[in-house]
Amino acid sequence: MLRTNHKAIAQKIAAELKFSTENTSIFVSGSIGPDSHADFPHATGKDRKILSKIETARTLYLMNDEYSYGELGNALHYIQDKWVNNPPDEKEAIFASDDDDFLKSVKQMKTPDETAKEYLSIANTLLTTKNTGIESWFNHAWGIWHGDYASCIYVFADIVELMLPTLQPDTSITGNEKNLRTYVRSEAFRKATQEGFYASVITNFLYPKTSGYSAAIYCLASISPPSGNGNPAVDLNISYRLSLEIARYTLSPPEWFKFRDNWTDRITDQNSKRNQLTYIVPQYHVLITEDSEKVHEERHLRFNDERKNFLIEWPKIQATLQTVRQRSETWKILLSQLVEFLQT
Repeated sequence: MLRTNHKAIAQKIAAELKFSTENTSIFVSGSIGPDSHADFPHATGKDRKILSKIETARTLYLMNDEYSYGELGNALHYIQDKWVNNPPDEKEAIFASDDDDFLKSVKQMKTPDETAKEYLSIANTLLTTKNTGIESWFNHAWGIWHGDYASCIYVFADIVELMLPTLQPDTSITGNEKNLRTYVRSEAFRKATQEGFYASVITNFLYPKTSGYSAAIYCLASISPPSGNGNPAVDLNISYRLSLEIARYTLSPPEWFKFRDNWTDRITDQNSKRNQLTYIVPQYHVLITEDSEKVHEERHLRFNDERKNFLIEWPKIQATLQTVRQRSETWKILLSQLVEFLQT
């Protein structure tokens, strides 16, 4: 997206949400800042950065730190670039401020039926959120959960792979497949990982990663363009309206929300932590549109069965993983040893 359009969206949002002159300046500056960060391309591969910056923005806002506006501006820049390409004939932004005109433009798009349905669903979500509140679209009791038992194991393998240089600094061991296999069967590896692994699987399977407004913000920030061909004008307007709703629910005081949770209020208890958006990995997590307590009870009842079923299916899973190029051999070795912990 052109810098002029990033700036125009930021100015329009600032006016809509009545930012102060100083905060508007910081917000607008933040919205064009990533073009100076040299972390191109901005349209892809920035999902974790978007979530991290939104999380930081909310934390700073609750601390009355003006740079919350800059962090959010950064995040929205990446979202806007994800939605709007930069074709040679791109002109300055023209926004459909009227809701009916916006919806009409979406309905009149010339695109395949499935793509058209996706666009209409996104448009209706944004209109609902704008006009009747995020609670009208998103139930506060819903949560982002691990999709299945297997994903709880896979994500711990990710963590151990990341921590491996700390667990075993000797590169002659971690850099050699035979030596690595010997190491992961050692008592040292078991003591370092087994207890944390069991606790991680239980926690990740039985409890949502985020719930309430954190989950809602995650879902908003994760809305991406449909896979089919879109319309540049419609995409521009969706990027504006999506940015507006994320800004509304990131830079608003606690009393503005219908419910109160660890997104709306500053965490002052040292033993409590905000649900971290950056801990959510899209390939493992899904939104479950049921009451979190109900899901917890159901998962608690079938936890042991899920473990048994996974172990029954493990030989097939293991065979399939051998052909998966996206996973390193180190990860596959670590995963196999974690499964052995489950088996014994």
